[in-house]
Amino acid sequence: MKKFFTVLFILAAFTSLSQAQMQIGPKLGLNISNIHGDDAGSPDSKTGFCGGLFFMYQFSNMFAIQPEAYYTMKGAKEKEDIEGYTVEATVSLDYIEVPLLLKLIIPIQGSSVHPAIFAGPAVGFNTTHKVKVEVEGQSAEDDIPDVKSTEFSLVFGGGVGFPVGKNELGFDVRYILGMTTIDDSADAADVKNNVINFNVYFGFSLP
Repeated sequence: MKKFFTVLFILAAFTSLSQAQMQIGPKLGLNISNIHGDDAGSPDSKTGFCGGLFFMYQFSNMFAIQPEAYYTMKGAKEKEDIEGYTVEATVSLDYIEVPLLLKLIIPIQGSSVHPAIFAGPAVGFNTTHKVKVEVEGQSAEDDIPDVKSTEFSLVFGGGVGFPVGKNELGFDVRYILGMTTIDDSADAADVKNNVINFNVYFGFSLP
C-alpha cells in the first residue's frame, strides 16, 4: 500500500509539472503616488513611472506565483502660500521594488482571456530621496536626510491577459500600501508611501 501511494504521488507531481506554464517579460507602468500616516499631513499626489521584469509560474489552472523586480518612482507634492509667495515642494522617493505575488486566475469557459486577481508582500530598496522646492520660478533641489534604505509594502490588484500566439499581452491595476515609515531618524515620524499603479506587460511563454 505504501508503494502504491508513493507511485501515485510521483504521478501527480509529474502531471502537475507537465501542466505548469511559465512566462517572463517586461512591464511598464504609471504611478500615482502619495504619502500617508499620522505625521504625513495632506500632500497632493505625484505621478511617476515604473518599469522592470516579471516571471510567472502557473502551477495549476487557477493559481500562479509571480515574482517581479522593477524601478518605481514614488513621493508626493505640496503647495503652500507663504508670505505672499507660492511655494511648491516635490518629494521624490525612488526604489528598486521586489514583490512576490500569489495570483488567482479566474477561468472563463470558452474564452481565451485570462482575468486574475493577486496579492502579496513587497520589499523596496531606496535609490533616490530628494526634495525640489520651487518659488516664483526659482528652484533648488537637495537630498532628504534620514530616509530608510528599505521599505515593506503590501500589493493588491487585478488584471486581464489576452493571448498573442503562445504569448500574452496584459494590463493590471494595483494598490501598493506602504507598511513601514520612510523616516530613519531617532524620533521616526509615521510617514509611509502609497501608490496606485497602472501597468501594461508582455509575457513570453517558456517551454
